[in-house]
Order: sequence, then structure tokens, then C-alpha cells
Amino acid sequence: MNRAVTEDEQLGQLEQMIRETPVKIDLTGSVMERYEQKRRQVSRGAASGRRVWRKAAVTAAAAVLIMTAVAGTGLISPAAAEALRQIPGMGRVFQLAGDLGLRAADEQGLYKGLAVSDTHGGISVAATAVAFDGIRVSVGIELTAPASAPEAELQTGSLQEAMTDVELSINGQPLNDYAPDGGSIGPFLFPVPDSDKLVLEFSDLRNQGGQAFPEQFGLGLHFRIAGIEEPFLLDIPVELNTRDNLVLAPSAVRNNGNVRIQVDKVELTPVTTNITTRLELEGMTISEMHSSGSSIGFDLLDDQGNKLQMLSGNGTSAAGGTVLVQDSRFAPLASVPESITIKPYHYVYKENSTSEFQLDADGHVMVEYIPGLEMTIPVTGAVQ
Repeated sequence: MNRAVTEDEQLGQLEQMIRETPVKIDLTGSVMERYEQKRRQVSRGAASGRRVWRKAAVTAAAAVLIMTAVAGTGLISPAAAEALRQIPGMGRVFQLAGDLGLRAADEQGLYKGLAVSDTHGGISVAATAVAFDGIRVSVGIELTAPASAPEAELQTGSLQEAMTDVELSINGQPLNDYAPDGGSIGPFLFPVPDSDKLVLEFSDLRNQGGQAFPEQFGLGLHFRIAGIEEPFLLDIPVELNTRDNLVLAPSAVRNNGNVRIQVDKVELTPVTTNITTRLELEGMTISEMHSSGSSIGFDLLDDQGNKLQMLSGNGTSAAGGTVLVQDSRFAPLASVPESITIKPYHYVYKENSTSEFQLDADGHVMVEYIPGLEMTIPVTGAVQ
């Protein structure tokens, strides 16, 4: 059975494989070049207010999903959240993002408004909002160049393109100290329609052998802006904005030929749905799987058949290994469902190619669900 996925979803999976798996994956140069070309094209589009790309995200046309079953689990009252939303600029970056989970965080007040900034060369860069649901840390970043400082201007078309050499620390400790041995926690810079704003995001690798982030910590954000000599430094207070997240440990397993997939954990928050999977191969390494064009992606559906927006993901595999442990992050569920369904798939490539994707009539990349690997996991009554 085939179905079409958006190119955003496909690019998200590629970035997951290329950028965040510690093992060096021998993807072909043409795939890397195609990914980088697409990233630059979409960055330019975001700068001019056109189509917005967020890793593995559908554009901002869909309605906000509110996880009503766990509403009110934030650290502030609904009245206080409403008051915060009335303050100009508070959380606005999250509302603009194509990420339905961040929109839900904005709507429910599950974030902290900030006024942390640094200024050099007439350009000010500020962290205006931060959300942490125990799965991912998201920071809204905004740039301003006052009219009183006419010399201040970006050397590129958007903040996303201008922001480089990003380094993060937690309570003064390098972020990668929280990664498993040989691993790396790579932050992502996601554009929004306003070219002077972006969302910086990262997640721990606790499900892959790394350390969990503290519930409260100081985030040091060190970076440069193209054309500005001095580096920027923001000290951002972060604290857990959700409580009573739902965690399942289903250990559901499916096999098909030389592929074995196990779902180790499902985590539900008002901002994110996360699944942790363990992929085991026989007769092939993870690197060989990627380079042969047989990489595996996932769709996640609720009990009504609604497919959740994929947001991001990362994976860890030992060099030359045959096991890949990965986290795939999706938009939050509208309510706690009876069950969720995970549907693994392969991308469909053009004939005699492992880098050119086959498209449908609407220009969407085609995928093929893998027989025997679909899993339906009970949620209601299975909470630990």
C-alpha cells in the first residue's frame, strides 16, 4: 500500500539520518546536495513570507491541536496564561511556528516569557519565550535592528541563515556532556514566516543512553551573527512547563524478513508525542541500510486514523552496528486515545536510483508501508 507524504516529512527524515545519528552514514553526495539545496530554498522562502519549512513539519495551515485530556497541567493558571498572551510579543514566535505542539504550548501558556537579550553592532538578539515539556526544549529567538542604528543590518536574508557557531551549555556544562558516548545533541534552528525570528530546539538522548536534562537549569546560548565581529551570549532560565506526562512502556515487537522493530516507550505531553524505537537488522548494518536507499520512517496515527504531524527525531547507532535506537517526535494528541498506531515505511525511489524520490501527481514523495511491521498500541488503561 502506497501513500504520499509531503516533502517536508521526507526532508525531516533525511535530516534525522544525516545530522543526528552519531555513526557516519555513507549517504550519497547527491542526496546531501539535494537536501542542502532544498534547505536554502525554503529558508529564502521563509524570509519572504512564503512557504515555511520546519523539519518534518506540515506548513502552518492546520488547526492547533490542544491536548484537552491533560489541560491544566502547566505551572501557571489558565487566567495567568491568558494574561501572558495579552502581552505583545509574548510567545508569538511559537504561534507563528509551523509546529502544532508549540502552538498548543502558546495557547495553553505552557511556556515562560523572557526578555533576555544581547546587542552588538546595533543588532539586538533576544530570547522571548522558552518551553520545556520534558522531551524537548524550544526557545523563541528574535532579532531587532533599531532605526536609530542604520549601520545594523543582516548580511544574509534571515536570522536563520545569519546565526552561526551555535554552542549550548546547561548550568555551565557543555550540552554534549548529556549525550551518550560517541553521541551528539545537535540543536536545530527552525524558521518562521518572519525572517527576524526562529525557534531553536534540542532534545536529550536519555532514551538512547544519555542523561536526562534537569527539571530546571540555566541554558547558555553562545552564537555569532554574520557580519558582526563580537559573539552573542544569552543566559536563559529553563524550567519544566508540564506535569503528569503520560509514559507507556509497551515493548511491542514486529518482524519482517531481516528487519525487527520494537517500540520501547511512548510519551505523551501537551506539547509532544514521542515514540522510542529499536531497529535491528540482520545481514546489514545501519549505515548500509541508509546508503542503499532502504531507510525506514514512521507514521503515527490516533485511534480515529488521524495522522500526527511529525516534528523531529534523532537516533544513535554504534559505528558499524546493526541496531539503531531512535526517538521520533510528533505533534500532541488532541486527547488521550484508546490506542495509537505506528506504521513503518520505506521511501519509494525512482528506478535504478537511491537518491531521487518518486513523486505522485501532486509532487509529493511516495512511501511504501512495510508489511507486517504495523503496530497498534493500547493507551487507555495502560498508563504507568
